[in-house]
Amino acid sequence: MSTTTEERHNPITPVTDESKVVETRPETREWLGQEVAGHLALIVGLSWYLLFSIAVALEPAADHPDAIPSWLANTIDFTLLGVLAVTAAGLITRRRFGLVAALGAATLFVAMVVACPVSGHHTFGTWWYGQMACALGLVAITGSALRRS
Repeated sequence: MSTTTEERHNPITPVTDESKVVETRPETREWLGQEVAGHLALIVGLSWYLLFSIAVALEPAADHPDAIPSWLANTIDFTLLGVLAVTAAGLITRRRFGLVAALGAATLFVAMVVACPVSGHHTFGTWWYGQMACALGLVAITGSALRRS
């Protein structure tokens, strides 16, 4: 009675070659290059345009503009703009890498919204709730579009 798991066979379900087939995932490069539905790319693109514009319009003038060193602020801003350029290229060509880049940009944008009052650059106010709602909305819309693609 010392049979191991590998040696046991269920007499009801015979072992066939079909039951041993393992589904493989596509390579990452192939997966990122796959085409997404046009309506998903349009929804994500319009969401970014509208919600990002609203969030920027809600932000008041800085209370302490020197709270963050200018080289760091410029690096963060250029990084966001670079990821948004990759997002635009991916969404225009309807490729999945555009959705992945949009999710990365949304995550970076949430971090920027959190860092603004924490660093002392702005004082915390009601504007922050609207800006955070826009940022989290971008994460939710982009994430759900990526999941559906």
